Amino acid sequence: MKILVVEDDKIIRESLLEMLGAWGYACDGAENGLIGWEMSQQLAYDLVILDLNLPKLNGLEVCKRMRQQLKTQPLVLMLTARDSNLDKVSGLEQGADEYLIKPFDANVLHAHLKALLRRASRTLQTEWQWGQLKVGADGHSASFFGHGLKLTAKEHLILETLIKAQGQSCSKEKILDAAWAWSDSPGEESIKTHVKNLRAKLSRLGAPVDLIETVYGIGFRLNPLHAN
Repeated sequence: MKILVVEDDKIIRESLLEMLGAWGYACDGAENGLIGWEMSQQLAYDLVILDLNLPKLNGLEVCKRMRQQLKTQPLVLMLTARDSNLDKVSGLEQGADEYLIKPFDANVLHAHLKALLRRASRTLQTEWQWGQLKVGADGHSASFFGHGLKLTAKEHLILETLIKAQGQSCSKEKILDAAWAWSDSPGEESIKTHVKNLRAKLSRLGAPVDLIETVYGIGFRLNPLHAN
């Protein structure tokens, strides 16, 4: 899962990014509404944590633009320091999926995120499967033939990207967008190293050596021969 945090308070924004990363999500941060809107146009986020009171473009306007103009619709969890019904109604009318009042406990935020992902009627799923390979949308669970895979956060995000593509080739750029933050700039060798480690972990559980195929000149994919 890829999450965008649009929050002008630097301390809150960085705390959210740190928590989300620890929970296994790939995440980016934006310091104002205009930057957040521009980033949402360039990358397909699964969920946006959006502060209501933002400089340059407020949260209501950002949410409205997302709902009217984005082809891929993210879930929107709106944050506000105001506890008024009018603010909540305004946010929901512009397309927010959920509301959370600041300050909030980390466990409450995590519960809201998981609840949003569970009840989403969009293309979000709780688990993907490719033959005997299963990958959870929780940021950490995965298994092969019923045996648990112990993955790093990056390995999980890469495997999630591959399994969501359902046998279609994933370019290195697509994998970078899904598994690394906007501000990171890893080279191709970093992706290759993570894929190599993934293959080794899968192989130890009895997975075919070619379960993850290299598509030369493009990137990687899950082998269609092992889809069932």
